[in-house]
Amino acid sequence: MPQSSRAPAPKPSRCGLLLAGLVALGPATNAAAQSDWTEPREPFQIAERLYYVGTAGLAAYLFTSDEGHILIDAPLDENVERVLASIRTLGFDPADVRLLLASHAHFDHVGGMARIKAATGAELVLSEADAAYVAQGRDFGLAGLSGYPPAPVDRTIGHLGTVRLGPWTLTAHLTPGHTAGCTTWAGEIVIEGQARRFVSVCSLTVLGSYTLVGPDATYAGQGRDYCMSVAHLRTLDPEVFLGPHGSFFGLDEKLAARRAGNATAFVERGRYGRYLDNALRSIERTLTEQGHSGGCAALLPTP
Repeated sequence: MPQSSRAPAPKPSRCGLLLAGLVALGPATNAAAQSDWTEPREPFQIAERLYYVGTAGLAAYLFTSDEGHILIDAPLDENVERVLASIRTLGFDPADVRLLLASHAHFDHVGGMARIKAATGAELVLSEADAAYVAQGRDFGLAGLSGYPPAPVDRTIGHLGTVRLGPWTLTAHLTPGHTAGCTTWAGEIVIEGQARRFVSVCSLTVLGSYTLVGPDATYAGQGRDYCMSVAHLRTLDPEVFLGPHGSFFGLDEKLAARRAGNATAFVERGRYGRYLDNALRSIERTLTEQGHSGGCAALLPTP
């Protein structure tokens, strides 16, 4: 049989492999929309001493103080210079970043952590379950990806552990499922002179490559963890909802309102509840498709 003269298909990109596995929770989870992952975005203020320094599609948050700064997430290795430039644009020195935190061990959120750590000299604090992946430059649950530069982890943090720097006290809420060490960060910020509780959700997205229950589960108890994470997040009731992707919390809409003069544009309760409702439907749909009857109610402990 003669060989085909057709050229071999190009190897899929890391983003393409990840996006192929997504079960959509919103309109921005399709591949076309993810061109904004490396699209520059001017940094802007969310609250007193809290700034957005990520790209159009991947968030990074800078908490500033006279004693030093905290950075949550280092989205993609190729975005590191943009993040550092955004910090400088705001008038801060990246060398004053003292603490590095993360939402979860996927390349689009920690892929730049090694370079940012090298540039700042900051201490990297992660959940124990995700620390092993970041220290090895591996993605949790994403087979076929080439990884990212490994970053040495200085210490780990457990559920309801806190990090403190200057006026900031940030609490780690472990909300596993999307990764085994998925970490939601919460605390108090000030907007227009009023204290507001914020929650930066890790993620509740179910990847199409995940098996949530049974002997072939991506990890033992993953389905239960997703369900318990939704239940825990419902207890937090933030006034300001943030996350590693702006699409989770309506970033573009809120930023437009803020630029139009609404200083409290990021204060909103309804979207957080809708996000959790949508996530729960996606989780339970996946459980059903994978042969588990009873949904989350059958996996959660009896009160």
